[in-house]
Amino acid sequence: GASILYGTNFPLGAIMNDSLPPSAATSARMVMASLALSPFLFKLNPKFSGTAMLCGCFTALGYTTQSLSLVDTSPAKVAFLGAATVIVCPTLEFLVNKKPMGLRDAPQIWLAATLCLLGVGVLELYDPSGTSGA
Repeated sequence: GASILYGTNFPLGAIMNDSLPPSAATSARMVMASLALSPFLFKLNPKFSGTAMLCGCFTALGYTTQSLSLVDTSPAKVAFLGAATVIVCPTLEFLVNKKPMGLRDAPQIWLAATLCLLGVGVLELYDPSGTSGA
């Protein structure tokens, strides 16, 4: 189920951008997400409210940049670049938490990241017709 939702994220974002400006498309997505998650707001431990708001701001920033990138980039390329987080997250783990993340220290992470990028690259960037869709 989650992979289906993720897989439709970029094409539907491109369709929304055809109908609405990127800022309106992102606003509509955030309003719908707010409504869906609002029942859980009162169950949130107050000590996490600042962290949750910071996370929400970064999520909104991510969706805004995604929506802007879909204006002139194909959904497949945007999906591939979005999948690059499998490299960014371990790198941040190393930089922020000082956790050893070398190939010898965490081979499973780098194997998973490589397989993920290869898989998304094949699914999203391979064009059997030989034409380039930008």
